[in-house]
Amino acid sequence: MTTVRVAAHVHSAWSDDATWKLPDIAAAFAERGFRVVLLADHSREFQPERLDEYAAACAAASTDEVLLVPGIEYNDPDNVVHVPVWGQVPFYGHAPDITELLGKVAADGGVAVLAHPWRRDAWRRYDPVWTELLTGVEVWNRKYDGLAPNRRAAELARREGLRPFASVDFHTRRQLFPLGVDLTLDGDTIDRDAVERALKAGRFTPMFRDRPIASVLRGVDGTVLRGVELARRKAAPVLRGLRRD
Repeated sequence: MTTVRVAAHVHSAWSDDATWKLPDIAAAFAERGFRVVLLADHSREFQPERLDEYAAACAAASTDEVLLVPGIEYNDPDNVVHVPVWGQVPFYGHAPDITELLGKVAADGGVAVLAHPWRRDAWRRYDPVWTELLTGVEVWNRKYDGLAPNRRAAELARREGLRPFASVDFHTRRQLFPLGVDLTLDGDTIDRDAVERALKAGRFTPMFRDRPIASVLRGVDGTVLRGVELARRKAAPVLRGLRRD
């Protein structure tokens, strides 16, 4: 068995709100020690035929150092609940009903993760039916949670019996961050099939640097990170005002 460090929920120029090309993503994450990148480009940019082009582009941009795995981030019709999906599954539409989406993904053998549940209070829409259909839930999303894990999301994961997940939600350079998932493959081969099997089996542990996020949540590091994140959020409006001036 082989354990690899994975960067999850990464957007590329295939999304309308990101600009990094796939080869640049491969180089940047490989330089930071990641062996696998789970792309999650937005469903609104896709059609079924474009999904095939996207998968081929990810394969072409992969290198001996890093594997790019294609994925689609779906959102519900009013753009509140987001679900990244991985696996060799069909395209499910631009803005599907989430319960229907999760059922189809599970039936097709794919992997679905509930993204940033505290963005726009998406957690309020959580349906217990989803528990058996989700592979995990993001307890730390770099873009929305910032520099510290989200304790409320971790509690949601515990309460609903979901595996915790961690994502950089990469769009720009500022989201490059030592946050990832340690994924245990069932052999020595690092390829798309092996990665997707390991995700489906739940053989992953969310990590911050060399520490499981569960220990960060419980320890002094979590308290320090939450303090830093609170200070950053308080300072952000002032800094934006200074830049405008």
